[in-house]
Amino acid sequence: MAAPTLRGLALGLARAAVPVRPYRAAPLQPREVSRPLPGAEERRAAARRFGRLGEAAVVAAERLWPSPEELREREAEEREWEPALRDREAELERREREEARRREERQQLVARSLAAMPAAVAAWRQERAEARERRLREAARRQRLLAEAGARLGGLPRAGDPRAQALLQELERDERRREKRQRRQEREEAARSALAAAEAAAASQRPPPGGSGMGETPPERS
Repeated sequence: MAAPTLRGLALGLARAAVPVRPYRAAPLQPREVSRPLPGAEERRAAARRFGRLGEAAVVAAERLWPSPEELREREAEEREWEPALRDREAELERREREEARRREERQQLVARSLAAMPAAVAAWRQERAEARERRLREAARRQRLLAEAGARLGGLPRAGDPRAQALLQELERDERRREKRQRRQEREEAARSALAAAEAAAASQRPPPGGSGMGETPPERS
């Protein structure tokens, strides 16, 4: 058991006697040729590398600046998203004027609606009254037709009686004809009245016959 231990100890002493050269890394040397920087991301990465390492980053500092086209694009973007204070104030004033105009229009609309509300309510009530009156007239007419049909049939007509249905339809057609004839007569009477009134007005404005010579002095005879 002691022999391997002594042999290992001898090998360790032999290795320790061999001199060991320490490792030293070569310092970074800047190269003359710099790598191209085609895009903005590469330019930003190179700028960070140049700021951290300086000349050892192998980046030409003059190439880190944006091109004239990029400068113009940045200026246009700043004008769009970061306008000047004067432009911001003008835009705020424009928005305030627009909001005031809209508020004024809303107030005028509310005022007009409130002013027109009594007339609208009156018209709605009148329309509702007219509709109720029409329903009452229709119900009365229906009852009258039913009574007339019952008088012709000798009793109240039943709902499913075909004779009663046919008689009711005939009575309704006769009723419509009478109403149409009555409306036509009323229109004709109104037209005749209007014509007579127009003729009377024209006759009242017409000068009497021979009235133009009245009051003239006859010429003297020589």
